[in-house]
Amino acid sequence: MAKTPLRKMKEYDLISLRSFVAVVEMGSFYNASVQMETSSASISRRVSALENALGVHLLNRTTRQLELTTAGQQFFQDIKEILESFEQAEERLSSIQETLSGVIRMAAPMTFGIRKLSPLLPAFMNKYPQIMIQLQLEDRITDLVGEGIDLSLRIGELQDSTLVSTRITELPRLYCASPEYLERYGTPQTPADLKGHRCLRYSYLTARSEWGITEGGELPDMHFPLFAGNGEVLREAAIQGVGITMLPWFIVEDAIHAGVLVPVLQPYAPPPLPLSIVRPTRRYTPLRVTTLMDWLRGTLFTTGN
Repeated sequence: MAKTPLRKMKEYDLISLRSFVAVVEMGSFYNASVQMETSSASISRRVSALENALGVHLLNRTTRQLELTTAGQQFFQDIKEILESFEQAEERLSSIQETLSGVIRMAAPMTFGIRKLSPLLPAFMNKYPQIMIQLQLEDRITDLVGEGIDLSLRIGELQDSTLVSTRITELPRLYCASPEYLERYGTPQTPADLKGHRCLRYSYLTARSEWGITEGGELPDMHFPLFAGNGEVLREAAIQGVGITMLPWFIVEDAIHAGVLVPVLQPYAPPPLPLSIVRPTRRYTPLRVTTLMDWLRGTLFTTGN
């Protein structure tokens, strides 16, 4: 019985494949050359050599833009998955002898990072002294993939379905104001009583999302003298009598205990916000990252913090 001859694979190198993918993702030969730390001419030669080896045009080049051909679109999708598999295979190979060392890029909301995370991280770093953490604190939604973040702590419902998330706990929220403000403007007993009150807004939420305590589906006619993208700013303004605010408990708990803020509308408290660990979708996650994730799950809100 005659054997079926093996199909000879086209001959091209891995660097040509990476160059092609970089051109597509970065949108130009120049941007790809910057990413790969080489020249535009070198990137162009690699892509041309790849096209010659395959016997097809992958890109239509014009003076203004690059466009994938139909063959190029399919090849890009297939090769991108293969390159990702190569990277994962390399990471798995490294993990055989992997020690708990290296850099972890981590993101977290500003106030949460300062109040809850910063007191705990030193214990982790003392336990694993070969791990270096680059902590990025900001209240905007971080682009994990675009900014190379390994993991992030996020508060609230997640919108990006491409991320892998693990819910840790839920953070209660409450409405509060200073005793001086309530003495001057009165204490609201129902959501309808907020009409005419001065209310302090969190910039990254809509009014309905933040103050979703309405009766009959209508928001009271509230006055918003302050918008801020950070809870500490709203907390301080509330303490100084500027208005009523709605914040997670961890931001205002010390002020409540000190009596400089007073809870209001407690029967109408908004639902708690989930706290989650999120990371980019990957088949393989370095040991140092999974170790930190496990440590966060076992430490946050389990030690009186």
